[in-house]
Amino acid sequence: MLFGREPERVRLQQLVAAVEDGHPGLLVVRGEAGSGKSTLLEHAASCCADDTLILRATGGESEAELPFAGLHQLLRPLLWRTGDLLQPQADALDSAFGTTPARHADRMLVGLAALTLLSEAADEHPVLCLVDDADKLDRPSVDALWFVAGRLLAERIGLLMAARDEFLSGAPELWLTGLDEEAATSLLRARNPELTDDMVARVIEETSANPLALREVPTALSAAQRAGVEPVVGPLPLTERLQDIFSARVSELPESTQKLLLLAAAEDSGELAVILRAARFGGIEATGLDAAEAAELVRIEDDVRGARVRFRHPLVRAAVYRSATQTARFAAHTALAEALDPALDPDRRAWQLAAAAPSPDDRIADELDRCAVRALQRGGPSTAATAYEKAAWLTESEAARAQRLASAAEAADSAGHPVQAVRLADQSDQLTTDLVVHARNRRLRANLAFDRGSPVTVHRLLMTDIAAVAAADPDLSARLLVDAVKNAWFANEREWSREAIAGLRTLRLPENSSQRSAARVVLELSDRLEVMTGGRPLGLPASYDVSLVDDRTPLELVLRGGADLSLADDSGALGRAETAVRVCRAGGQLALLVLSLQILATVETITGRYRFARANAREGLELATALGQDNRSCHFQALLAWLEAVAGNEESCRKLAAEALGHARLQRIAPVVALGRWALTLLDLGLGQPVQALEQATYGDVEESEHPVVAMRQSPDLIEAAARCGRAAEVRERLEQLASWAEDNGRPSALAVSLRCQALLADDETADDLYVRALELHDEAGRGGEVRPFDRARTQLLYGEWLRRQRRRTDASAPLRAAADTFDQLGAVPWSRRANGELRATGIGGRPSRSMPLETLTPQELQVARLAGEGASNREIGAQLFLSPRTVAYHLHKIFRKLHLRSRVELGQLAAEEFADGQR
Repeated sequence: MLFGREPERVRLQQLVAAVEDGHPGLLVVRGEAGSGKSTLLEHAASCCADDTLILRATGGESEAELPFAGLHQLLRPLLWRTGDLLQPQADALDSAFGTTPARHADRMLVGLAALTLLSEAADEHPVLCLVDDADKLDRPSVDALWFVAGRLLAERIGLLMAARDEFLSGAPELWLTGLDEEAATSLLRARNPELTDDMVARVIEETSANPLALREVPTALSAAQRAGVEPVVGPLPLTERLQDIFSARVSELPESTQKLLLLAAAEDSGELAVILRAARFGGIEATGLDAAEAAELVRIEDDVRGARVRFRHPLVRAAVYRSATQTARFAAHTALAEALDPALDPDRRAWQLAAAAPSPDDRIADELDRCAVRALQRGGPSTAATAYEKAAWLTESEAARAQRLASAAEAADSAGHPVQAVRLADQSDQLTTDLVVHARNRRLRANLAFDRGSPVTVHRLLMTDIAAVAAADPDLSARLLVDAVKNAWFANEREWSREAIAGLRTLRLPENSSQRSAARVVLELSDRLEVMTGGRPLGLPASYDVSLVDDRTPLELVLRGGADLSLADDSGALGRAETAVRVCRAGGQLALLVLSLQILATVETITGRYRFARANAREGLELATALGQDNRSCHFQALLAWLEAVAGNEESCRKLAAEALGHARLQRIAPVVALGRWALTLLDLGLGQPVQALEQATYGDVEESEHPVVAMRQSPDLIEAAARCGRAAEVRERLEQLASWAEDNGRPSALAVSLRCQALLADDETADDLYVRALELHDEAGRGGEVRPFDRARTQLLYGEWLRRQRRRTDASAPLRAAADTFDQLGAVPWSRRANGELRATGIGGRPSRSMPLETLTPQELQVARLAGEGASNREIGAQLFLSPRTVAYHLHKIFRKLHLRSRVELGQLAAEEFADGQR
């Protein structure tokens, strides 16, 4: 019976009602042990309509080591639906739950599968998920619930969770304190009518009205004390002493009952069949549970998974386990291990054996090691880290222990727990002098620094003892050197890059090495960058002279896409970046998806696909922030600042640029510093402030803010700014570099921009020919699929301005009108304003701005509209954007309403029209 808690009841009833009305709900009930969290969850269940589907899960200490155990509890009634999932999601869920042979299952793909199952169930019934002791769930299940909670938008799904400690940071919480005096008195009187008024008041005061304490403390008093005949000397048993109360009650039970309770406490999944098998191994009478039920310490429940032993409260289980001797605990865990089938339950059995091990045991350590491997394959790196660490301390050899601690550190890093990863790596280093183990731990610290720290630290960690590592472990050396080259590019440190490239060129990798492809790609790209910066290509050494063109991983696609961009190969860069994103989405490769979105958003920004660039950059920023990838987060901020500069949104541009530059300068991330400065240059130029725009090029440390790829793209803006404020001499060298780069790569789009810049600084006799030839090259680039509408419109604008100054007003009107139309389509407000101002100056007059229908869509809606226009189903769209099918339908409803459309066919036609001729 629930006493009091009226405001809390109303809150839960409102959540249930909202879910049944079609709106999602999320709430975490927090409070100390015994505060009534579980009771409130049951109250919420009792408020549900008959057709509401109630799903349940309970966290537990032993299952906390089993990846996705909690999620499996919750979703088990829905697993018959997995056949309807898209294959990657079904495979991920089957692998996570161990129903198919273990293979890699990205935690985000598992979360998406869970979201899809819940969403499709919610199409038929409201769904309420009740998770008790949520803070004791295994980490992969917590990640999956975090994923689901963050994507509830239009689903009839409620997530109601109870936890003592913080759980799902940022989720709405309901805090439980003690009962009010009236409710506490009613509870005491209902259970102990013989209590005197003074004793009632004393119990309420000394228990702080904790509901569990109110129920249990009076049972520790004698009848005479409850009636006030015998005084109670000293304090009453308080909440923190409740364990002693339960222990006392357990000690009064028969010995066989106590042993059975210990087995149940040591195997908190509560599976009765396992507990009874363990009892047979220990020679314990199975009927002993009857006395425990009669004492109301446990109850036997039947559900779809079979009979379960449930303790009435976690404190009962804790009291049973902690009051037992160490010898008795070891015996219980040993019996449970014997009761578990090593073929069907290898992980649970391994953890029971580990709990029963009083000292290092290599046999048990090996079993835990295999548990860790399975956890990694099923997408549970957090669980793997715990298993590797436990295996390490059960390992007899210090050298082998150090290797397992290094594996634990790597798994913790993959799980996104940097503090734990560093701690484990430090422990590993202290146990051994082994060169390879130390190199593995340095690479881990370098990876952490690459996401969150400085390239300087990364380089030092990666290149330490590299020659010795190459001799001992060529594959590991290749990983270190490839990482070092990427880091050098990131930091714009050519000497670092050459040092690492020299190491790769002399490295002798086995023919079957998994690192050959990555090393080959890095060597090829290094040659391209050398040419771009005036160096000499070295070619591939003979050891890499093999064809690996079919091996196109997302990382390789991203690297090759970046190289294409440096050579102005727009179609190549865009195609590879889109493929990388598609592969990562399909395979649930979350970390690589962030990198792929980074290159895709960058390509789309430079090529004028601004709406898609903004959508992808915002998605990438959200993912990078969630994963703690601070250095990638600031890159997305700089891209968004650039896009805001085009639109003329000064306040947001400067804010985003300041945030990106603040972090990038501190950590010496050269591309982001250069990109942030470029955004400010473009903003000032668009706002008609060429002097300020030109000064961005010399702001602060020039070496810090220059990056060869970004510098080449930024040069046209600086050349234009210099021309407009009469400082052409300052940019002559940049113009020569730009012209040389354009001629070397031979791309029409690059040559067009180069000619435009030459026209800006040319005399009147040659400027006309240069502009005309530039526009011809823009048209040629468009026919080849490399439109770059912003670049073309700027050439048209500058040519029109030049024609007007030459008093050729009629000739000026055509390029100025074309420029204004394109700027409107791109949402480039200041540039449109400038073009219309020039039109008015010709005496012909400006023209009203035209907006594109898709401009009314949010970035998320734009992503959905694009995929729907390409013919993807709601489920396929959800799989790519990590949304539920119902949320996709919700977005499509809003899209159709905003765009006045009635079908996907009309949406596809509109998208094709709006994106025709590259107008993005």
